[in-house]
Amino acid sequence: MAEDAIRQGSLLHLPTAPVHRPWLVIFVDPGAAAPGCRLRNRVLHLLLRCLRPGFRHVLAISPEGRGNAWLVVNPGSDVLSVGVVHGSHIIPDLRRAVAGGHARVIAVTASRPAGWRFRGLFTCVATIAHLTGVRAGPFCTPWGLHRRMTSSPSA
Repeated sequence: MAEDAIRQGSLLHLPTAPVHRPWLVIFVDPGAAAPGCRLRNRVLHLLLRCLRPGFRHVLAISPEGRGNAWLVVNPGSDVLSVGVVHGSHIIPDLRRAVAGGHARVIAVTASRPAGWRFRGLFTCVATIAHLTGVRAGPFCTPWGLHRRMTSSPSA
């Protein structure tokens, strides 16, 4: 597995995760900025209002092993959160959000891009596009990523 990582361009001789991993890509709107939060977070929330409602943030989850565990990748404005959570902590809330029209979910099987791709700014879209192997421009919005993921299997 480590040799495969080297052949695929990794700089480390460490095993890599499976390339064709299934992901649920989740499109949501973040909650309002909390009172007293930092100025840059308030400004970010104001800027996000310019994006299409329902498509202001994107994150991804993937089944991880056995026992209803899910790998969560949530790119934030100042941190990339990656962790494993039990399904009972995320799946019921996700189902309610989808049923209430507050979230949209697309199932994607990750693929390795044919070649190197510039991902642009470190945004939630660029991170999830890179994670799943979906082609997205350097300034793509969550709505644009959603359109690419739903337009064709080889997006």
